[in-house]
Amino acid sequence: MHKNWAFKCLANFLFVFFILFRTNVFAKTGHEKNNEIKVEVNQQTGNYTISSNILHWRFSGTVGQAVSSLKKTSGKDNYGIFHQISFQWKADNHYIACIKYYQTRPIVLFSLNIPEGANHINLKFPDFTEFPKDLQKFSYANNVFAPHQFKLNNTSTPWLFFDNKDNAFILSPASDFIVSKMYGNGEDNIASGLNDNLANLPKNFSHQSLLVMEKGIANAWADWGDCLRNIYNRIRPANDADKLLKYYGYWTDNGADYYYNYDTTKGYANTLIDLTKRYQEEGIPLGYMQLDSWWYDKSVYDPDGHPTADHKNKNLPYGPWNRYGGTMSYTANKFLFPNGLTAFQNEIKLPFVVHARWIDPHSPYHQQYKISGYGAVDPAFWKNVADYLKDADVICYEQDWLNYIYDKSPAMATDLNIGNAFTDGMANSCKADGINLQYCMAEPRFFLQGVKYNNLTTIRTSDDRFEHRKWNAFIYNAQLAYSLGIWPWCDVFKSDEMGNMILANLSAGPVGTGDAIGKENKKNIMMTCREDGVLVKPDVTIIPFDQTYIDQANHLNKPMLAWTYTKQQSLQTDYVFCCTKKNAVDRIVRFKPATIGMQGRVVVYNPISKEAKKINAKEDFTAAIGDDDYTYFEIAPYTSTGIAFLGDQDKIVATGRQRIAKIVSSQKTMSVTVAFAPTEKTVTLHGFYEKPFKANKGKLSLDADQKYFTLTLSKDSSMKETVKLITD
Repeated sequence: MHKNWAFKCLANFLFVFFILFRTNVFAKTGHEKNNEIKVEVNQQTGNYTISSNILHWRFSGTVGQAVSSLKKTSGKDNYGIFHQISFQWKADNHYIACIKYYQTRPIVLFSLNIPEGANHINLKFPDFTEFPKDLQKFSYANNVFAPHQFKLNNTSTPWLFFDNKDNAFILSPASDFIVSKMYGNGEDNIASGLNDNLANLPKNFSHQSLLVMEKGIANAWADWGDCLRNIYNRIRPANDADKLLKYYGYWTDNGADYYYNYDTTKGYANTLIDLTKRYQEEGIPLGYMQLDSWWYDKSVYDPDGHPTADHKNKNLPYGPWNRYGGTMSYTANKFLFPNGLTAFQNEIKLPFVVHARWIDPHSPYHQQYKISGYGAVDPAFWKNVADYLKDADVICYEQDWLNYIYDKSPAMATDLNIGNAFTDGMANSCKADGINLQYCMAEPRFFLQGVKYNNLTTIRTSDDRFEHRKWNAFIYNAQLAYSLGIWPWCDVFKSDEMGNMILANLSAGPVGTGDAIGKENKKNIMMTCREDGVLVKPDVTIIPFDQTYIDQANHLNKPMLAWTYTKQQSLQTDYVFCCTKKNAVDRIVRFKPATIGMQGRVVVYNPISKEAKKINAKEDFTAAIGDDDYTYFEIAPYTSTGIAFLGDQDKIVATGRQRIAKIVSSQKTMSVTVAFAPTEKTVTLHGFYEKPFKANKGKLSLDADQKYFTLTLSKDSSMKETVKLITD
């Protein structure tokens, strides 16, 4: 990171100011904590110590020699006090270190500056030899799709430590993510630094690392993500910020019926055009279409350079489109699209999400642009790509094979500028043409790097072709993505797979399927969206229960429990997804609704079985997972009206604000505003009640035995209708 040291200190100050405004989305407590962090530096020994007065944890390391120019500064704004300690020393290089911390936030930011530059540094900062021991460990592996592991990986990843009482800390890089590396074994030493072979650091180079200590694993992730997003001015996009996030879509990637496959009597283009006509006839709305790697020309060489990627689908005509190697030309294949991509888009009349592979070593692009290994680092290349895609109404550029691009581009690990040139060039050119990004097959370094780009709206967080055995990985990686301000994408599946449909919808990311013509399940599809294709979503992505981290770290083989929510003013509705391995012995779900933000009397409703249970939020709720190996629950509070409102009875996320635009509850009245699609005529609401009530409009039905109600509301001239539920 090329920064003037004075500018870096100012940036640190601004970070502290911005962090004041963050909200822990999944936090269980909201009170401000005083005297949270204490930092000490010993000038004679070079030892530095960080301690948490709340958790009673202590971290200690040393630079190995006396330091000079020890300076302590403090400041105060309208929200509290911050502190900073800086010091310097000379060893193999001249170093200036800074430790910045905030009195009421459990966050410490470490900066290491090299004012004179260096050919190479071995120093790690911080480098702790004393830290809380005997904790569970969790990180993301340096592999495709960044698989979560309950151990530490020495790569560019956050390291999470936690105990069985749900106390946690995270240590991670906070800059230079492509070339960062975590060091240590978690027993004797933990440290944050840079790749061993990184060379030629410029003058005033500064590297940052981040330490967060919290009560609660989800709270630690929230603080950690808030900090990084504020450093990089990262704004988490709304869950309907672009068409990919807003609408139901159709996908042709690996696992879809039309992945390197089409009706040979029609051709690829006409097969997809006929599919859109079929969906229109059935009343299934599509907001976009994804074109996978089949749409452009590729080589016969696989990612490792072996000539084994020729003729992907031998039942279809041979040609450069029907190969599985690196990109030769990133334009529409002329056999499939004789008139080009823009002409095809004009026929199909849907915006596109387009896939991209690595640049093949044999591609003529190597003679036209600056290419490092498998990745383009030339802004001119990226401008050419973005301009071409813009003309075809492409809304999202999907950069796939990121793990191979890094592994086969050695300079990304040794040169500070190469990785940034690759990702910066991609993001900047696409942004200039109004195109958003999706990362795929990313290692954890690319998740972290993504915090820099506000047009990176989505990232794949599970392997190809979504299915039951990938649910755990998807949920854990969704936590990482969401913390960094990126929505998770689960990948394609089929519309008759209800478990996949539910989890994809609860992620609040994209939802799309890949059925062949005639295989689509309209009923399941319409449970995720309105008639105009607008997805009805939770406010935030789904993340694991803290207890699930603890259970799985202790090898207890209990079901995965994950949750998300919608919130209208102070009225929160939770959604809990539960799954277990095939043939698992322990299939019992147990949790307290209070641990996920609920208070007082609540109803826990199973939309699959239609069973419901009224309990106090502090009580244990228990249920069994059936033969499908999953279930899910909606949890709604009983308000002062005595009504527990469940929302649209025909939607997975029944209270998503794309359907339930507003809820206002007073002592005797609940006012609900329902959003309609233009073609929709009625919506049926439902819930439970403690005493009878009336509605000022719609058809209300009360079941006195079950204390269950339905209310069918008709649309008038407006796209929104407000109904009042009134108790005596």
